[in-house]
Amino acid sequence: MISLITILLISQLDHFGFDNISSPQVAGTPFPIAVHAYDATGNPYPFNGYSRIYTSWDNPINPQYCDTLVLFSNGNWNGDVTVSLAVDTLSLRCDDGGGHTGASNQIQVLANTPARLLSILPGQQHTPGLSSGRTGNPTPQTAGGQFDITLFITDDWFNTVDTVNHTISYTSTDPFAMQAQVQLVNGMVSLPFAFRTAGPQHRLFFDDVTATFITPDTSSPLAINPGSYGLLLVILDGETHVPGDTTSTSLATPGKNGEPQDKYVNEDFDVLVYATDSMWNRTSETGYAIQLRSYFPFSNPSPENLESGEAQFTVSFSTAEDNTPLWVEDSSNSITSYQNYLDILAYIDTTVVPDSFLAYPNPMGIVGNRMYFAYHLSGSCNVIFAIYDPFGNLVYKEDIAPGSEGAHGGLNRLSWNGRNSEGERVATGLYYAVIKGWTHTATIFEKKMKVGVIW
Repeated sequence: MISLITILLISQLDHFGFDNISSPQVAGTPFPIAVHAYDATGNPYPFNGYSRIYTSWDNPINPQYCDTLVLFSNGNWNGDVTVSLAVDTLSLRCDDGGGHTGASNQIQVLANTPARLLSILPGQQHTPGLSSGRTGNPTPQTAGGQFDITLFITDDWFNTVDTVNHTISYTSTDPFAMQAQVQLVNGMVSLPFAFRTAGPQHRLFFDDVTATFITPDTSSPLAINPGSYGLLLVILDGETHVPGDTTSTSLATPGKNGEPQDKYVNEDFDVLVYATDSMWNRTSETGYAIQLRSYFPFSNPSPENLESGEAQFTVSFSTAEDNTPLWVEDSSNSITSYQNYLDILAYIDTTVVPDSFLAYPNPMGIVGNRMYFAYHLSGSCNVIFAIYDPFGNLVYKEDIAPGSEGAHGGLNRLSWNGRNSEGERVATGLYYAVIKGWTHTATIFEKKMKVGVIW
């Protein structure tokens, strides 16, 4: 009986062994292997059961680079396996889950052919051989602050192909950030970059200029926070805040676009002020007192405290003047906005009679570069304001919604800057101004007048 027990113990499964695997292999390309079951003395054992094949770089509990479930027959398994990780040295492992294991000889696995681009942001890690190619959450950055992006050209399994030196173009969701090209060196490059516009979901886009068949890459979303308070920005009626803007044209004002609406003498209007970072992104600054300033007589409102990066004033000017300057100061931090300019107009005579249509100055161009129109409407209605040349060709047209300035009951005022619908200045000459007020049932006002332009 003792000798029989001894024989049974000796003939139990003890470990696995691999036939020699040739090296190198290529990531993502199947290659053949043979695995055998042995007892403790190294003799073949007739194992019939399942085992898992994985690599020495894998976590045995959750293998990712090679995960193949195989069924042994009479102690042997032959077949193809695929390794997704390119690495100088690895071995294959066999494990039946019952404590019986085995390892192959060491082999090298090379990257496959170049197939795609991959960007890694701060806070992320490059994970070659895995399905995403990157792990980790990008670290939020600050508008205007430079950080490094690592860019790789990889095979389909995100292994770096270090024999490639392609030219890569890059853009982003930020219209004011740099757009340029960069050269890969040995399959990768570290790219310094800075977003200008704050936002929670910025991305970068990469394209291979040298080989267009390479799959482009879109980065993970990246939060860009405003920088510290350092600028003041005045927003007037007719203007829109444009964070990140440094001016796209020489005539533009940084941080905003649009043209300030003309105001009348002694007419109250609102002035919005933002506390911004150096990229014109609104900050959350609170507590500092700011003051409006001008060289011309105005109502000089009391200082206002910033609240969550904003303050608002109500102001009026007492004299008519073109290009009236207006700016704001934070004396506590020695911050002064750039000067903003708007036209303050002489107030129109409110005795305009109901059936009249006035234009002044007429002709325009001798005094000022804008013509003003005044008229009465019996009630709110749709209004068409149009300018025609002497041959009846439409030069400029504006459709005005009921209730808006130019389309409400009572005295209305409109202006024309001597430009056509494309924004181009018209030629010196004679034109016709037409105002038509209408409802769905009738025309309630229609006037035509000759006007002149002299530049």
